[in-house]
Amino acid sequence: MTKVSLLVSLALVGCAVDDLETSDVEQGVTTTNRLATNKLSSNRLATNRLATNSLSNAALTAQPSLIETADGREVFWYVVACALPAGSSVTVQDSTGHSYTFWGEIGLAPGWETATPTIADRHWVTACLLARTNYYGVEVQISMRGSHPALATTLTETSTFKVAEGGFYGDLFDTAAQSWYACGSKRWTSTLAADAQRTCTISQDGVTTMCGFTYTYFCGTAYDRTHPAACGTTKAPFGKCKGGATTWNEVITIFLPN
Repeated sequence: MTKVSLLVSLALVGCAVDDLETSDVEQGVTTTNRLATNKLSSNRLATNRLATNSLSNAALTAQPSLIETADGREVFWYVVACALPAGSSVTVQDSTGHSYTFWGEIGLAPGWETATPTIADRHWVTACLLARTNYYGVEVQISMRGSHPALATTLTETSTFKVAEGGFYGDLFDTAAQSWYACGSKRWTSTLAADAQRTCTISQDGVTTMCGFTYTYFCGTAYDRTHPAACGTTKAPFGKCKGGATTWNEVITIFLPN
């Protein structure tokens, strides 16, 4: 895919989309993450409304709306960045008539710009959002990999980002029941996670990760006899991962530098 490093000027609280600055750089597949967990969690009810609309639909102004608050606009900024390719954008208005423009970056669901999303669209963008969430709210460069054509890698990227953190998948946009899943790579220990400030696949209670995602244990290796490997692929990038009673094909695995 096209490599875009995001130089994001964000405070941890109350950032308007107007303050998000992006800068395109050389070809590759890495990006940054800084979406704070609390911002994603607090806007869960608003995200599911997107499932019945195109990203540019004026119905986004209906309540609950992501566009009405700074935190919501930041979440929507990430939705658009994950869904649309670089060069595409959507402009929406809040209830006061103020317009905001949001730019694409990765291109996991390009059709969502003008039409309602498919189930696969929803799943890919969910995986992207979860993968780009950071418990610490800091910017960390990550390599996103998966079976989607937009996540194709380069030799430079794979030789630089070698350590798999884990897999992310689910459906934030399901109007009936949202789901957030994360499985961890066996190599990704709590010590490594703390040092890298990437702890969204680390669980302290065996139920949820530190970011509040449902923990499905190790991705490609059995955790114990009670918890088999979460995914059908034994090596990263992971795929066919279990979550609830569903096998999810739209999985994004995060790699970090050595």
